[in-house]
Amino acid sequence: MPLIKRYSNRKLYNSETSQYVTLNDIAEMIRLGEDVRVIDHDTGTDLTAVTLAQVIFEQEKKIGGLLPQVILSRLIRAGDSTLGGLREAIHTFLDPQGYIESEIRRRLDLLTNRGILSSEERQRLETLVLDPSLTQNSQGEEEEVSFEEIQLLIKKIELLEQELNELQRSQG
Repeated sequence: MPLIKRYSNRKLYNSETSQYVTLNDIAEMIRLGEDVRVIDHDTGTDLTAVTLAQVIFEQEKKIGGLLPQVILSRLIRAGDSTLGGLREAIHTFLDPQGYIESEIRRRLDLLTNRGILSSEERQRLETLVLDPSLTQNSQGEEEEVSFEEIQLLIKKIELLEQELNELQRSQG
């Protein structure tokens, strides 16, 4: 995983290749499947999320339409509580398998804590249900969500938002 250091002059330095990089370079690394970590050179603070948000902002400036205005406006209006829910929803969308596994573990823990399952039964069920061979499709490859599928979902969300607004206006 490339470690990018952000200096006080806002320059980004890839410590793996010993080269300065741009936000576009970081975007390209991510497109190639690399996980990037960005830290503040002076404090060591993790700046990965902030930097990735800047990458998205730059993409939006170039191509437009990446994130619908209605979604961005709603996020700003909703504030922190909705942002936390959105964060969880995005994690679930981007890593449904991870969400399912954590939910299975949570429920098994709950059943064990209530005395419905013994520790041994819990472990046996977890091993059976979370068998890695069950997470692959028929070709033996894990399925990934494409950018086009994400864009299609965003468009559907926009249409639903418009319909909801129209319903609220007609009832209002």
